[in-house]
Amino acid sequence: MNTRNMPKDFIEKLKTLKEKLIERFPEIDVPNLCKMMAKIAHFHYNRRKFMVTGFERELYNWLIENSYNPYTVYRWLLLEKVPDDIRFQLRQNYISQKKAFSEAFKRRHETDSVLAVSIKEIGLNLIRRM
Repeated sequence: MNTRNMPKDFIEKLKTLKEKLIERFPEIDVPNLCKMMAKIAHFHYNRRKFMVTGFERELYNWLIENSYNPYTVYRWLLLEKVPDDIRFQLRQNYISQKKAFSEAFKRRHETDSVLAVSIKEIGLNLIRRM
């Protein structure tokens, strides 16, 4: 099998992008990159509603010069945060990126609601015992 013609998955592309970003912008805060990219990505499509200045503008120009779509990079950063089993399904092309986002969102909110219900039950049990 010829590996040169195989497309890279988003994790490998994101890894190379982060290396280039750190090389070009050593002062970049990688943990907060997702927040910056959210602003830049939405600016990319809605220029009338958003304004990007300073470092974010410099980052936006660098992404465009290097043929990266800011919204795609933002999606890669969001997909990096999905659970491992969903990421595995995404790599195997069992689900689409859109489906992966929705599954991760459901899981995150199911966990919160289940936790809230259990806390409520514990509280009610404590009150009954008093």
